[in-house]
Amino acid sequence: MSLYIGTNYHPHDWPGERWGVDIQLMKEAGLDTVWMGHLAWDSFEPQDGIYAFEWFDEVMDLFHEAGIRVVLDISLRPAPVWVHRICPGCNIGSKSGVMQESLHRYMEDVADPEYQFYAFRYAQKMMEHYRAHPALLAFGLCNEVGSGMLSYSEYSRKRFVKWLENKYGTIEKLNKAWNTQRWCRRLSSFEDVTLQENEVSKGAPEAYIDMRRFFSDGQISFMTKFRELAKKEAAGVACTTNLYVDNQNLGYDYLKENEKFMEYPGMGHYPFYDVEDWRQQYFLYVMKHDAGELNMPLWFLEFQTGTEGIAHGPKDYAYMQMMLGLLNRGQMALAWTWRTMYGGKEQFYHGILGHDGYPTQNYEDLKHLAHDYRKLEQYAFPYIPKPAIGVALSQDSWWMSSYHPEQFRQSYIDNIIEIQKVFFENNLEYNFVNLRNVKNQYKLLIVPGHIMMDESANEYIRNFVQNGGIVIMTGYSGMVDSTGTAYLTPHPGNLTDVFGIRVASFYRTDMPCFFEENAILKRHNGKDRELLRMVSRECEIMLDIDYYEQLELSTAQMIAEYVDKGMCAVSVNSYGKGKAYYVAAESNAALIGWVLDHAARDLDVGQRFQLPQGVQGRKIAENQYFFVNMNRYRVEFAIPCGGKGVLSEDEYQNRLSLDGYQCELIVRES
Repeated sequence: MSLYIGTNYHPHDWPGERWGVDIQLMKEAGLDTVWMGHLAWDSFEPQDGIYAFEWFDEVMDLFHEAGIRVVLDISLRPAPVWVHRICPGCNIGSKSGVMQESLHRYMEDVADPEYQFYAFRYAQKMMEHYRAHPALLAFGLCNEVGSGMLSYSEYSRKRFVKWLENKYGTIEKLNKAWNTQRWCRRLSSFEDVTLQENEVSKGAPEAYIDMRRFFSDGQISFMTKFRELAKKEAAGVACTTNLYVDNQNLGYDYLKENEKFMEYPGMGHYPFYDVEDWRQQYFLYVMKHDAGELNMPLWFLEFQTGTEGIAHGPKDYAYMQMMLGLLNRGQMALAWTWRTMYGGKEQFYHGILGHDGYPTQNYEDLKHLAHDYRKLEQYAFPYIPKPAIGVALSQDSWWMSSYHPEQFRQSYIDNIIEIQKVFFENNLEYNFVNLRNVKNQYKLLIVPGHIMMDESANEYIRNFVQNGGIVIMTGYSGMVDSTGTAYLTPHPGNLTDVFGIRVASFYRTDMPCFFEENAILKRHNGKDRELLRMVSRECEIMLDIDYYEQLELSTAQMIAEYVDKGMCAVSVNSYGKGKAYYVAAESNAALIGWVLDHAARDLDVGQRFQLPQGVQGRKIAENQYFFVNMNRYRVEFAIPCGGKGVLSEDEYQNRLSLDGYQCELIVRES
């Protein structure tokens, strides 16, 4: 398969005489792919039903003549001003229901039927016009769906009412699910329903989470309809989109039904310029999330060049990040953006060329990347592993944790990043899974901070362990059911027999009344926090965490202890043919790493590499090993076997030396 390297280009920003200059510079850099069309609906349909394709036909022809393929984004957001004028339902309503003018991109409610009429009409015209163009590589199905705002308009409220009617059927069932007897919130009919957030407050968690599910389903339905349109109008043309499912304002439950609307998962990669920054682990998590269980390569439709106030990173930093993307299932890398834009909000998001049109350091990095991509694509790229480990991800738990930040002080994203760190440090693969719809087979399952556990998730875990699987669950899990109502049975959820425990209580490490004598303290957010000492037969770990639990063991055995507390830290229970581990704390990379080592001793979960800090490596195929040095300095380390370096063309025995931000593919003769 091919690897694709290129950039984002916005021809509607530049005069026609500049297009040829830019394309020539792209060719000289070795680029073969360009992403165009995004954020430009009104350049193709300036008025209702009036289309202007001639100018872009010329652009497409120029790229075809240059041998550069086009990913053509059919950008349905932002919608033109004229769409907002004739489709009031697509306008964002404030929390008090007041319509907001579309001052910024992504101020559309894509679930609005009138908006969808005009959006999909435009999409159909674009597909009809360009589906057979020889430059076309793929269609993009709208840019960054998931980024945007919740709309509290009356149009949204009416759709929410219909959504609830379809889900619950009767007002009695809705009242029961929402526990409306609390605080006199009983509803007499579905027309009493309001959107569950206003200028001063949120509704109860049960109702609020249903509202978030409603908005999420609207995004998913929009994308599913778009994908079906593409199948009809452009059969055989590949489709992708620049996912933004983890947007803090809107977002959606991507793993719920992603197979319905996603073919080639795409994303924007913006890790900033410090590999120690939390954003590095965050974007590695995003890669795994967007890949899901689709078993398809990732397309990096945007990757960071510069940003506001920073023209570019250190030499070869962008090169390293995209090689790291290649190690994490990447196939395409398109730099954001080609030329730094002169106007608009992004006018100082510095690109491959400066404002003056001259190449910057980013150009040299991209040229280096293109050169090495040509060498690497002859081997086992794109690398699509088949992990033996699944990590359960729950959008419901994300919403629940954000609703109750005093109870769930570790945010859901911090919870997941702690798990990501474990795999990063072990150079080990995993997939994110939705417990309601697991597609692949796994030997080991990690369930971190799964606050909301519905019966389908409970049943999957029970059957998984019963049939010989190993599960590791952390604290905070199984606290509420599918409605958001707290379980009245012992925690975790309805799985106490599987884990052989009962969560009897919990504690906070920042409460001095629970400090032990001679406690080791650490200052955290202006308060002293007690560090916990976890001890097992093999090791001792000092834990810097906020939350830990008191367990009562029934059939489980203690394998690690909070020694100063005299409490079980980690338990294991044999259930059926498998084993269930429970970690009595919030997610913590050091603790989960130790449990993973313990649980996987006699289990083949994939080859791990013991590499220096900041070096990532994988066996990507038989006799092929790929390594990326994320450090800015040279690192030397042992490798599993000798062979020839594809990029350096040097021969290696059992050690490899990589300069800062460099990589190497070692191939051994079979």
